[in-house]
Amino acid sequence: MTPAPVDPVARRRLVVLTTSELAPGYRLAGVATVSAGSATEAAERLRALVEVDGERGIVAVHEPFLDALDPAWRRRLEESTSPLVVALPAGAAEAGAEDRRERLLRMLWEAVGYQITFEPGERER
Repeated sequence: MTPAPVDPVARRRLVVLTTSELAPGYRLAGVATVSAGSATEAAERLRALVEVDGERGIVAVHEPFLDALDPAWRRRLEESTSPLVVALPAGAAEAGAEDRRERLLRMLWEAVGYQITFEPGERER
């Protein structure tokens, strides 16, 4: 009996690119991690993750690392679907509720392609 072929999408996996301080927490959760000590090092590691053909379906990147990328390359990553590169919010404790709300709205807008408002009369972008 021949085994059923494995769906290539099912083989894809999540890889997190984060700081060396945060990496152990992701590893404890069972997530494959790649750590970087600086934005420059993170850019090099991200390039390797994206350009090497493998089983990466999603590459989640520590948001400050993603923000530090060259704008043209970041735009290319945002338009790519394989692998899908997403930002992992830094989760800074000092961020206010409005900052978190704005970040959530931006993430929703990027994910669905529409500006979402939660209250009547909210400003549109």
